[in-house]
Amino acid sequence: MGKTTGPSEWAEALRGLVGEKGVFSEAKSLEVFSKDAYYYSPLLRQLLGDKQAELVVAPQGLEELRGVVSYAAQHGIPLTLRGAGTGNYGQCVPLQGGLVVSTHRMNRILEFDPTRGIMRVEAGTRLGQIERRAREQGWELRCYPSTWATAAVGGFVGGGFGGVGSIRHGVLWDGFLKSLRVMEMTPEARVHRIEGPEIFGFIHAYGTSGIMTELEVNLAPALPWEEALLSFPDYASALRFAHALALDAVEPKRLISLHEWPIPSFFKPLVEQGGIRAGWAALLLELADGHTAGVAEKARGYGGVLTYSAPAERYHKGKFCLTDFTWNHTTLWAMKADPGWTYLQSTFAPEPEAALEQMAALREFHRGRVAFHHEYIARSGEIQLVALDLIQDQTQEGIYAAIAQREALGIQVADPHTYYLDADPRWGGQAVLAARAKYDPDRLLNPGKLSSSATEKARAG
Repeated sequence: MGKTTGPSEWAEALRGLVGEKGVFSEAKSLEVFSKDAYYYSPLLRQLLGDKQAELVVAPQGLEELRGVVSYAAQHGIPLTLRGAGTGNYGQCVPLQGGLVVSTHRMNRILEFDPTRGIMRVEAGTRLGQIERRAREQGWELRCYPSTWATAAVGGFVGGGFGGVGSIRHGVLWDGFLKSLRVMEMTPEARVHRIEGPEIFGFIHAYGTSGIMTELEVNLAPALPWEEALLSFPDYASALRFAHALALDAVEPKRLISLHEWPIPSFFKPLVEQGGIRAGWAALLLELADGHTAGVAEKARGYGGVLTYSAPAERYHKGKFCLTDFTWNHTTLWAMKADPGWTYLQSTFAPEPEAALEQMAALREFHRGRVAFHHEYIARSGEIQLVALDLIQDQTQEGIYAAIAQREALGIQVADPHTYYLDADPRWGGQAVLAARAKYDPDRLLNPGKLSSSATEKARAG
């Protein structure tokens, strides 16, 4: 179905559905709402810089959204959902124009069951809002990205993976959701409750398979968390200790984040606090209240020294927290220090000695223009060592040579320099394609994010 009207007609019709404050047509708004944090990638900056919506609409509540979706489906208008725009791969960038639907006005906590730890929220609800409300009643998010204060839960589920808490509770596929309510991209705009394995069709699907309107989030019992930064004279010692800590069932932890020098030097607030030792690796931790001293004592056997800590009563308060320097915030700090840095997303061998061999080979390949940053997670109950390793290369040839070298070493790479969903080995494959066929029959949702070979890749997977 082709577009039968233009942006001026859409604007007039949609103002009648969502009001004047819910429609954005001026040039600056179109630019802002058509972008996310894809600028981390020099290649995506080139590919996506000129992509833009023809109109932005921000419905408030289910019925306004239903009106927008019905109108777009009737007129064959491409529709791209947007959370807070904190993603890194152009997940919410409209490749074929059309409408961007921002969920920032759909931000209510609808229901909270503190006896079971389940919270039902609208898709635009900020993760920081969920975390703070949950902790008031003794619960917390199972995992969240380093952008937790601003990221929307729908955007995180639709474009994310894991984050802080993943060492304890796994990633998005490991029970983060109890159920979803999904609106189909049809003139009827019917809403369906999704639960069980069908949920996987919407996790990390870039909004190509259906429109998430509400999410039931499974929470975890909250713990009072201390923050600790341990410094090590070399990265190998830091990694060996971090691995032992990851496997230590006695020590509750929410974060294990490793950073090779010079990465710690980029963390200006921690430098100013005296928490960074020149030339040393840094291990950033969130530990249960009262456990920092014991963990620091264990680290002494690996050459580790406690150089910064914050008590549980200051958790998520003050000017910064340690998670501000972890996951892909690390890349942001590196780019602020030197725009020549970019990053890859890799899964190294989980055993320290094997991972160190892989790193040694990569240091030789990159001739020193690499700095390692690893995060420990548990995925489906197994400990994994995932990296957002930093490289100094801004060219397509160099970046893809680096990816090929990692794959030759047995390191799986989720390419952050492409907007194709199916280029990411973490996508849901057949589950996403099945949901798309069912809930977006005319393929109007975020078109262009699946390659022509997506079906073959799903079968192969």
